[in-house]
Amino acid sequence: MRTPTGPGQRTDEGVLRAAWRALRRDLTGSRVETFPYSAPREGVLGPEEIRSGCNICFNSCTTRVYRRDGKAVTMTGNPDDPVTGGHLCPKSQFLMQMYSSEHRLLFPQRRRGRRGEGRFERVSWDEALDELAARLSLVRDRDGPEALAVFTGSRSGLLALDGAAELFCQLWGTPNHSGTNPFCGTGPDLAFQMTQGVEAGGSGNIFAEDDLWAADLYLFVGDNMAETRPVNFGQLNDRRLRRGARLLVIDPRETATAQKADEWIPIRPGTDLALALAWLHHLFARELVDREFLASWVEGHEAVREFVLARGYSPEWAEPITEIPAATIRRLGEEYARTPRAVIFANRGLSQHSNSLQTFRALLMVAAATGHWGRKAAGVMAITSDLPIKAEAPPERRPATRPRIRRSPAGWIEAMRSGRPYPIKALIMTGNPLSLWPDQAALREGLASLDAIAHIELFPSESSAWADYLLPAATGIEVGEINRYAEDRRIVWIEKVIDPPGEARPDYWIWIELGKRLGFADVLKEEHKDPVRLWDEAMRRDPRMRGLSAARLRASPTGWLRWPILTEDGPGAETLFLPGSVYPGDPAGRRFPTPSGKLELWTPALEETFRRYGLSALPEFYTEPEQLLPLPTIEYVAGDGEEGVLSPVWETPCLAGVVRIVAEPPAVDRQRYDMELITGRPPTPHFHSWTHWLWQAQEQCADLFAHLHPDRAAALGIRTGDRVRIESPRGAIEAVAWVAPGIRPSAVYVPLGWDERQPYHPWRPVNWLMPREPRCPVSDQANFKMSLCRVSRV
Repeated sequence: MRTPTGPGQRTDEGVLRAAWRALRRDLTGSRVETFPYSAPREGVLGPEEIRSGCNICFNSCTTRVYRRDGKAVTMTGNPDDPVTGGHLCPKSQFLMQMYSSEHRLLFPQRRRGRRGEGRFERVSWDEALDELAARLSLVRDRDGPEALAVFTGSRSGLLALDGAAELFCQLWGTPNHSGTNPFCGTGPDLAFQMTQGVEAGGSGNIFAEDDLWAADLYLFVGDNMAETRPVNFGQLNDRRLRRGARLLVIDPRETATAQKADEWIPIRPGTDLALALAWLHHLFARELVDREFLASWVEGHEAVREFVLARGYSPEWAEPITEIPAATIRRLGEEYARTPRAVIFANRGLSQHSNSLQTFRALLMVAAATGHWGRKAAGVMAITSDLPIKAEAPPERRPATRPRIRRSPAGWIEAMRSGRPYPIKALIMTGNPLSLWPDQAALREGLASLDAIAHIELFPSESSAWADYLLPAATGIEVGEINRYAEDRRIVWIEKVIDPPGEARPDYWIWIELGKRLGFADVLKEEHKDPVRLWDEAMRRDPRMRGLSAARLRASPTGWLRWPILTEDGPGAETLFLPGSVYPGDPAGRRFPTPSGKLELWTPALEETFRRYGLSALPEFYTEPEQLLPLPTIEYVAGDGEEGVLSPVWETPCLAGVVRIVAEPPAVDRQRYDMELITGRPPTPHFHSWTHWLWQAQEQCADLFAHLHPDRAAALGIRTGDRVRIESPRGAIEAVAWVAPGIRPSAVYVPLGWDERQPYHPWRPVNWLMPREPRCPVSDQANFKMSLCRVSRV
């Protein structure tokens, strides 16, 4: 086995080129086999086989873990899973390294030096939690309970995010608790809720032979499934190729998904809203709509039709904005409208923008106008995250408190720095905010002013260096857990197989123990350290989750169940919203659980909601202020640091900004910052930052890279393997150049997930360059996909 490259060592240009050829060839194929073998070698399997799951990404793969002498030795796919077909991607195999990594945090630690230095001393669990409870109490007594913010990263799992951590925040009295969704998918979550009445894993379709796998046309818009959910893509693409179905990809980059497509259509980043509006204009103008479906099942379609025609949102209007020829826009819209079995996959490429919600709503309007809804092999699929499992403390145990500062943690940064609209003075965090939040310079300024910071995590990341207390976490098969649910509503129970290393503990154990010290033991109960009891007793209160007990999940031969299930022994749900069906559990017996019982594109109530933020429910075009063209954008009337308005779209009170659309953006130095910066998930071996602590993942995708088009690279004197500097108005980073076709000449792509304390290939993360504002006014979704930068050779 080859020794991994050490910190600070440069990657040879030939090695880099060979690695990229291997990645493009091996990890983006139609099928991604269990890595690195199709079947484990003889003698690798341990004597004990335990059915479990992978807890990394939204593919939600079920697994079989093999144990010998109390240790996990091998993880394979589950051949009884009809969705994955027994396949896994590299990340699942690399988990074996995580469970035995020499870099794991093994015991609690207390800071000794200045914040950011990373100097700590070992303490006991009692010392760490007693001291943390005392410091938090001082903050509460001086600044109020809302001065504590809690960020629960995706690694923590749902039993912490929606279970123990949520209960802790309710009992403490802080509304400022967030997971990663405002950085990932609040835009599509809200779009589906507003349109069909519920978030249901997109439009309610599922991966099955007669549903998503049976379409004749797949239109991927801002979704690189081949790298972000490679097993799902392999299963879909195998069937597509056998049946001769078409695959079209719209993306600024020729992603791994686009490399498998029949056609790649590059688009200017941040202008997908213009494309969707142009499709609507063309479809309504040419009467390429499903009149019967519109009349029976769509509310507000007349208003949308009048709006797009009156505004002149034609393909010709969209051409200079998107840089997609008008003829191509018309052709794509017509092919979609005339193909009954057509599915759209849209994800982070659309959601991580300040126009996130309106872009998704416009795309859903296209599907509704053409009748691609409530049918098998026809719908819009997106990774959404609003699972109805949030634990609730008794009302009498929830202190009265102020509204949440903002939906997104990016909106907390100003409260940390200036105390406006009210101060945040303490932070408990999991994950790696100092790799993944935007505007890293401002974030560090805010963290430096806090009175208490605790970090619950697996590895000593950059975020750990800023904490007062490091609390070692356990994860996955070390604890017992519910995986984040898949885009087609599958929920996987991850069985505990091994004990955590050292003194590491499950996240929910840590929250329960901290709660004990603050008087919460009657709600955050000792028995909830058992993941089965925490799930069954505290998190399945919604009627739609009644049939998803831990016992049923653990006994399921497929390794998963698909919600909603209304009774303890009822069948799992399949495709939702089919003709003649009722949405499960809807008391009014509606097909779509909206006020009208129809898909809602525009209503007076929706209009009133959007007006609160300074927008209309009819999706007027705007994009990011940092564009190479002066295009319409939004500016804040009330931004971070101001009260703004009380948001009408969230269940709990939350403040929100107010904006207005302006015809031209504020002044941007387009001569200095002359390139479009795109970020996104790295290649298949990585997920966010935690896989960077696993040497085999780093061997496959080592250095932070910047993908440049050959024409632009030649003009800048840059070759593959050169070290380059990338600069925005917010900061600068360096990366290794990768010069190759497959990207707009005006763009540079730099993936997320690196940080400066990773053990093998540390780099300053790209999020130093990303803006905090503006964010999507309604969903508060952060923009990671379009800002301006300059690139130069170091």
